[in-house]
Amino acid sequence: MWKELITPAKILPVVKKFSGDNDHLGSFLKKSVWNESALPDVVILGITDDRLSSSSSFAGSPDAIREQLYQLNGFSSDFKILDLGNIKAGKEFSDTMAAVKMVAEELYSLGISILVIGGNQSFTVPLLAGIDKKDAILTVVDDRIDNLSQKESTLDDVFLNNLSNETIVNVMAIQSFFVSPETKETFSEEFKGSLFTLGEIRNGIDEMEPYLRETDLVSFDFGSLKLCEAPGQIRNSPNGLTGEEACQLAWYSGISTNPGWFSLFGYNPDKDPDKNGAMTAAQIVWYYLNGKSRRIDEIPQDEAIDFLHYVVSVEGIPEPLTFLKHPVSKRWWLEVPSPDCDLFPLRVPCSKKDYRVACKNEIPERWWSSFNKSY
Repeated sequence: MWKELITPAKILPVVKKFSGDNDHLGSFLKKSVWNESALPDVVILGITDDRLSSSSSFAGSPDAIREQLYQLNGFSSDFKILDLGNIKAGKEFSDTMAAVKMVAEELYSLGISILVIGGNQSFTVPLLAGIDKKDAILTVVDDRIDNLSQKESTLDDVFLNNLSNETIVNVMAIQSFFVSPETKETFSEEFKGSLFTLGEIRNGIDEMEPYLRETDLVSFDFGSLKLCEAPGQIRNSPNGLTGEEACQLAWYSGISTNPGWFSLFGYNPDKDPDKNGAMTAAQIVWYYLNGKSRRIDEIPQDEAIDFLHYVVSVEGIPEPLTFLKHPVSKRWWLEVPSPDCDLFPLRVPCSKKDYRVACKNEIPERWWSSFNKSY
């Protein structure tokens, strides 16, 4: 039934007119078909409904991004990508939201990751609802917190209001002149999660990887980028993420050990006559796909015999801290006591920096944060 809610990619004009070399991603996507016996690793899904949005020009966003994405190089044939097409706009906006949720539920049940292009951040809510997890983790990449206290605003500006109270929310790339202390306080009261400023990302973007590793869904606002590097924004701010930083965050999202769905919202083709912004958007989602193609299923299980173990004694806690390092990916995990874990401790993603902090006889902040959530 969910296929009836989608306009297939093969009948979209932008797809039909594409012609490129065999090594182009578009050539591969045009040949790809749904196969129940060989399901795709990732599907591309466009959203064209721009009602109740801060812009009336998001409808053309998915196909504008596709036009550039199809021209980029493809991946190994072992990595299966399928462009499903665009969600059909319903009679009412609520119908479109319901359709997105239904499609998300079906794909999640099949273990398929979703790459969403187009639309606005209000669609974060039905996408997250489609992930059947009690404490789902959402990471929002935006230059501001879509304010929890706004009374008169479009739906995409207050989508955080509509999330489940159990959702863990991280926000990355906020800029202090857009986020008041009151907004930060409201966020801290409403959600378990962390806030990271643009400056913190710039001082150590690799520290964002552990958070993105355990993220279920990334809601990436195109407006978080520098305007000069990403034309096609509805908010004209000169400061923000560079294209390279945005691609790095997308790549981290792709190699996530969780479902790691990725959605890129907020691109406006009417404000991008030269299509430079569309190419920036295409390169961001390409890096997400690149990360997915290189993902290693490396979550430590049971005794984690395939991992390197580092044990560090730290004053202030009775038991030494144990760090795990995967010998191939070089990614780190930290063991944290939890009442929900009887035989083996809770293992949370961390970085080498956390290990270095422990070696200085200091308790890493990530350990405290996870410990406090458990008790």
